[in-house]
Amino acid sequence: MEIFLMFIGLLVVISIVFRFIGAIFILLFRYPILLLFAILGIYFLFRNVRVYTYNSRKYYNDRYNEKRYYNHQENYNNLRRQYDYYRNLFELPENYTKEELKKKFRELTRKYHPDKCHDNREKCEEQFKKINEAYEFLLKYAK
Repeated sequence: MEIFLMFIGLLVVISIVFRFIGAIFILLFRYPILLLFAILGIYFLFRNVRVYTYNSRKYYNDRYNEKRYYNHQENYNNLRRQYDYYRNLFELPENYTKEELKKKFRELTRKYHPDKCHDNREKCEEQFKKINEAYEFLLKYAK
């Protein structure tokens, strides 16, 4: 019984809504000035809504590229810090060659190799790992 009453209530609400919409359309077409105001109202209501079209894609691509530029700048700064840290670890000049890098790498690996460092083995292992990581990183940027 409840479902039947709900169905009848729904039909009543729908008929009221359609009658209201029908009355609005009758008024709009009977009085063209109301139709003009309705069209202008709809225009001013939705004029700030951005629709994604082919022409507006350029605006969004520019915004996307700005974000990408700042992320690129941040990544560059992080890489530059890492590069300077590793270069200072090896005590290399700004423009170093592969030969200089290999020479410094061999010196530091001899000095900090875990088998040759007997007094503080754990510290030497950590330093040896840093040296290997730095060598792999700096090898990309060597001339």
